[in-house]
Amino acid sequence: MNKKIGLLIVGLATLAIGTIFAFAHNHAGFGGQRSGFGGFARPFMLERIAAELGLSDEQKAQANQILEESKTRVEPLMKTMKEGRAQVKDLGTDGNFDEARVNKIAKSQAETMKQLFIEKERTKAQLFAILTPEQREKAKQIEGKFGQRMKGRFGRGHNGGDEKPAPQQD
Repeated sequence: MNKKIGLLIVGLATLAIGTIFAFAHNHAGFGGQRSGFGGFARPFMLERIAAELGLSDEQKAQANQILEESKTRVEPLMKTMKEGRAQVKDLGTDGNFDEARVNKIAKSQAETMKQLFIEKERTKAQLFAILTPEQREKAKQIEGKFGQRMKGRFGRGHNGGDEKPAPQQD
């Protein structure tokens, strides 16, 4: 159960970053059939975010390149995660607990999740680097709104629910 929650959190974090910053990554161009970072974002979302941020064609092209490069680094990691899940699927179903094998798989999965987290943050930093200061502020606001929507839907923000309410000012 905790593994599913952890994977949900990783998925939501990836979705948040992918949705917010995949504005230029679209296999068929804006308005095409397939788009988004890992297939998460839909064309209308990409167009809306690009319009809200006022991205230039050059910024869209740079973002597309950043996301394509990140995708090539993320795909093998996602494959490794899937393989790890497949390895544990039948563990323990025979009534025996193989702690050494479970530990080995858990360490591998943890390392892969660490690499995914690092890649997400690298990509986010690269994307923010191509934005103007005004666009960065607007992107932060969009990300915050997305987090609030996720909190409403899943009872937690996209950062795993660690958000604390702002102190009340009198």
